[in-house]
Amino acid sequence: MLGSVFRETIWQRRLTLVWYVVGMGALVGVTVGVYPTVREGSDTITRMMENLPQGLLSMMGSTNIAELLSPAGFVNSRINASIGAVVLTTLAISIGTAAIAGEEDRKTMDLLLANPIPRIRIVLDRFAAMVILVGAVAAAVLLVMIVANPIVDLGFSLGDMVASNLELALLALVFGSLALAVGGVTGRRGTTIGIASGVTVASFFINGLAGLVSWLQAPQKVTPFYWLQRSDPLANGFSYADSLLMIAVIGVFVLIAAWGFEHRDVTM
Repeated sequence: MLGSVFRETIWQRRLTLVWYVVGMGALVGVTVGVYPTVREGSDTITRMMENLPQGLLSMMGSTNIAELLSPAGFVNSRINASIGAVVLTTLAISIGTAAIAGEEDRKTMDLLLANPIPRIRIVLDRFAAMVILVGAVAAAVLLVMIVANPIVDLGFSLGDMVASNLELALLALVFGSLALAVGGVTGRRGTTIGIASGVTVASFFINGLAGLVSWLQAPQKVTPFYWLQRSDPLANGFSYADSLLMIAVIGVFVLIAAWGFEHRDVTM
């Protein structure tokens, strides 16, 4: 059974969770709500988008305009390929940073370690709280999609919607667990935020620009954004290979966090 560290983390983030659920739910609702207008004006929008730089289209998830204007392409361009992914990743990174490095930065780690709680338990409880919080936001996104799907006639299957939001949550957890790992090894909040945010931004732009810059195509293959988008789960369903890859990376980062925190001298 998960202990008090887990419950404390969830409790501390309860208001943050509400705002993220409302924000992401609103983002999906607006995105889905405007799609009928996009569908009706697809010819006009296509002509307009033909004048856009290919780089901008690539950052939306595809350089194929017809694909971007399809239900899956349009929703994906706003959720998995851009704003939604960035917002959920920001939540995960903030939780991962606060888990260890943030605690040390606030000079409260000594109070936590004064309790008879193994350090590995602290890491695992904080990670479990991250999973629950990120999962709750992804579940809210899924719920909005399920409700809006028949109303707007998007044609998504339940399996595709579940797959899309599950893999979106895994993407966020990759970067959140990276923040946890850096915090566990260094104990420095600024370093943790800098590395986790830097890797996230670099991954986003490398994946988005790889279609235009040939030398980015090799590093693109190791970016989590690429793992999420290459199978297009909202259109094609669950990708076991990409999901297992993200789970494996998350597991490695959690192990690094536990090892680093366990073997580091924590001085306040």
